[in-house]
Amino acid sequence: MITINEIERNIFEVEITSPREEKDETSFLGLLDDLIDKEFFGLIFSTEGKAGFSAEAKKSMSIWFKTNKPLLKEKCIGFARVNRSQSKTAKFTSKAMQLAMPCPYTVVTNNEEAREWVLGLFSSYNN
Repeated sequence: MITINEIERNIFEVEITSPREEKDETSFLGLLDDLIDKEFFGLIFSTEGKAGFSAEAKKSMSIWFKTNKPLLKEKCIGFARVNRSQSKTAKFTSKAMQLAMPCPYTVVTNNEEAREWVLGLFSSYNN
């Protein structure tokens, strides 16, 4: 199940939890399309349980990110990944992941830290 909340103007918190539903994938891709049309945005992303995307959705997201990388660099003020699983820490904090992100990127352990980080970037962006 996907939950999308706008916690501040153009700052979105996305949480995907088990059980994952097919519409979660289309909802997330739809959000990405909506975000890229904004002047700027910040994103907080977390997953719980077995909430991963299908191979087809991963492929679509990969194409979307490659296509929109220049716009992400220009418009995304920050992307925070909430990681509650020690087993996935290396994957989310790898050099390859850091280099793949065209915008400020961090990995934190809870939503509060993520909000603080993104809102801090947001306040710098607005000044």
